[in-house]
Amino acid sequence: MTLLQAYLNNPHTRRTLDKKPGQTGFSLIELVVVIAVLAVLTAIALPNFLGVSDDASARAGQQAAVTAFKECQVFKARGQTRLPTSVMQPPSVSSFAVGAPTTPSYAGAATMASAGQPVLGSIELNCFTAGGGDRQIYAAPTEAGKFPTFHITIAGIRQCVQGNITLHPNTYNIGCTATGSWN
Repeated sequence: MTLLQAYLNNPHTRRTLDKKPGQTGFSLIELVVVIAVLAVLTAIALPNFLGVSDDASARAGQQAAVTAFKECQVFKARGQTRLPTSVMQPPSVSSFAVGAPTTPSYAGAATMASAGQPVLGSIELNCFTAGGGDRQIYAAPTEAGKFPTFHITIAGIRQCVQGNITLHPNTYNIGCTATGSWN
C-alpha cells in the first residue's frame, strides 16, 4: 500500500471527499430566523440607547448647578461677597444655561436660558447681589421644556420643575421627583 492509498483510505479523508458541494453553511431558513431575532432585539434596545445622551445632558445640567452653588459657597467662606471677586466662569454644559439670574424665579431662569447667557448678558456668574447677599443658582434648559429646570436656593435646598411633556413627549425629567425635589 502506497502513501497515497493510505491517505485516501483514512476515514477523515474519506468523509471530506464524500461531501457533496453545497452541504456546508446555513440554510435560508436559518439565516431568516437569525435576522428576525436581530430585528426584534434592535427594536427593543434602540429606544433605550437613543435617550442615553439626553439623560446625560440632564444629569450634567443638574451637576453644573451643584458645582456653581459649591463654588459660590467657597467665595462666601473666603469673604469674597463683593464684585468683582465673586465673579466666576459658569460651568459649561450643552443644553443648559447655568447662572444666578437677577430675577430669582423659574421665569428669570427661562429668560436667562433663552438669551443663551448665564447672567446679565455676560459670560460670568455673579454669586452675590450688589449688597453682598446670596443669589439663587439655576440650571435652565436652552430648549424650553425639553429638560427640567434645576434650582438651588440660598439655603442649599435642591428643587426642580419638570419639563413640558405636552411639547416634548420624550421629556427627560431625570432627577426630578413629583414633589419638585431632586433624587
